Amino acid sequence: MRHVAVESERMTEDVGRAVERPEALPRLPKISEQLADRLRATILGRGMRPGDRLSSEAELISHYGVARGTVREALRLLESEGIIEIRRGRQGGIMVRKPEPDRIGQAVVVLLTMAEVTVRELIDYRLLIEPGAAGAAARTATDKQCAALRRLATEEPHQELEFHVALAECSDNSLLRLTITTLHKALTAHSYLDRITPADEEAARRAHHAILQAVEQRDPEMAGLTMTRHLQRFRELLAEHDRLNDRLIPSDWWLSRI
Repeated sequence: MRHVAVESERMTEDVGRAVERPEALPRLPKISEQLADRLRATILGRGMRPGDRLSSEAELISHYGVARGTVREALRLLESEGIIEIRRGRQGGIMVRKPEPDRIGQAVVVLLTMAEVTVRELIDYRLLIEPGAAGAAARTATDKQCAALRRLATEEPHQELEFHVALAECSDNSLLRLTITTLHKALTAHSYLDRITPADEEAARRAHHAILQAVEQRDPEMAGLTMTRHLQRFRELLAEHDRLNDRLIPSDWWLSRI
């Protein structure tokens, strides 16, 4: 009996604790967030294009039966995402726009910082992706795109990331273009190249010319192989300077902006 009584007391204590500390209810989205979700779904679901006009603020208030402040907050959310812009004046309105890679890049930088991504992880990612991008460029680059690559390789050899962005833009794969362009543009202001010597820059210039030559000769295999060698050498260089385990976006960079 005593055993039963003890068990009963334990059950009572457990129930008491459950009552005292109920599980937190999930946060319900604000009405403005729900409206932003609806408007985003309307834009994307109906295939609206940059320059298309959404309903006016007054029409949105009437259609959804919400307050003016709610509509304005929802529009601010969409504007911060870069998928609409609000134009003033007689020809103004709520217009659909295409998000810029730079805007997306800001969010990428925050994610890279909070995930504590290292330089090693970036280089390993680039080794997985960019040789394929170089091969794709050799298959699809136009004469105009090749000229832009040559200009970067010859006239602006210090523009390391810009050359790789331009190479990705030669691909006919929109996802490949987006991922490489967004990542590299996000990293433009976050230099992990500050210990690179003039000799290292010259080696990179020669590598860019070799990649360009393979692209102009329409040789995807050589373009991919040359890119692999270039990035492997870059990885070795960062290892020599003991940079591979550094945080890609160090906290000092953020502190410098305060």
